[in-house]
Amino acid sequence: MSLLSLSASQFRNLTAVSLQAHRQFNLIIGMNGSGKTSLLEAIYYLAHGRSFRTSRTQRLIQHDENSFVLHAKVSEQQQTHSLGLQRDKQGDLLLRLNGANVNRLAEFAQLLPVQLITPDSFRLFFGGPKERRQFFDMGLFHVEQSFFDSWLRFNKVLKQRNALLKTSRQYGSQFEFWDQQFAELAFELQQLRAKYVNQLEAAFRTLTADAEQPLMAELNFQLQQGWPERVATAADLQQLLQQSFTQDYRMGFTQYGPQKADLKIKKDQWAAEEVLSRGQLKVLLFALKIAQNNVIRDSGRKQPLLLIDDLASELDQQSTRQIFSYLRDINSQVFITAINAEQVSPFIDAGQLAMFHVEHGQLTARTDNDGRTT
Repeated sequence: MSLLSLSASQFRNLTAVSLQAHRQFNLIIGMNGSGKTSLLEAIYYLAHGRSFRTSRTQRLIQHDENSFVLHAKVSEQQQTHSLGLQRDKQGDLLLRLNGANVNRLAEFAQLLPVQLITPDSFRLFFGGPKERRQFFDMGLFHVEQSFFDSWLRFNKVLKQRNALLKTSRQYGSQFEFWDQQFAELAFELQQLRAKYVNQLEAAFRTLTADAEQPLMAELNFQLQQGWPERVATAADLQQLLQQSFTQDYRMGFTQYGPQKADLKIKKDQWAAEEVLSRGQLKVLLFALKIAQNNVIRDSGRKQPLLLIDDLASELDQQSTRQIFSYLRDINSQVFITAINAEQVSPFIDAGQLAMFHVEHGQLTARTDNDGRTT
């Protein structure tokens, strides 16, 4: 799968831009505030129906305009698909796939899987469990077809149980009914997650086997399921939910379950963020994202695009070289932003790279590698 073209109108400071993408590497250069990150944001929005920078739609629409429009052509197994998205200031969303209206963003996400690395991606290590759940669930969504349906059904049950906790002071038949479904779906999700994390760790070890930083080989993955290890069956979890009812009622939410799952990456008994430097953590972040790409690739499903904002930040030349050795292994389309070409282009063969310059929201394709626009 690859993105063939992208156009954006009235999106951020991009009045009307378009690009023809390279199937391997695409480098977008420009000064801070020029609009280069907005191009990555537009791709991400097409895939997810939301921004990675703001939750307020109004901030994405140009001043004095009522809506923005994004359009892309995507190649998949010798087929070309057309994706169109329009969102207005009222929040109304219009999606068109191959000329027909569609209602579910999941259809776009399946056609245009996207992984993102920004300076904020360190939240994977320093943020809460939700950041890490979103990371491994994204990979699972693209590897295991049954996951999304199970995830949706579980979240409906979780909402029902949490709503009951706000109105019912006694544990009764309604809780028994929902807790049975809760426990069965919880173990269903846990089995899928455990299998996926094992695949992710194996891909990570393959990717980093020859790394210049041997510390990567000493890391191990630990999936925390969201309930005590002594709880071995769905019946055990249902019993735990009943036993914890009083505390759940007092807190107003369910304290055990897959909604509390987490992924810990450790060296011995220490969390990675406690023993690795900032630069080493960034290399680890890239290795995790690329390992996830490789798991999805090896599953025979679509290969995600990789969006990288400000790649060179906080990296020395050795770490940058290590990251590009990983990137050459993924056989995936990559979009990278940087302030200047010299931060990236020496690490990529010229025939594998398309370059674009952004200035004041205007996009110019480049044919040279010396830092000047054509």
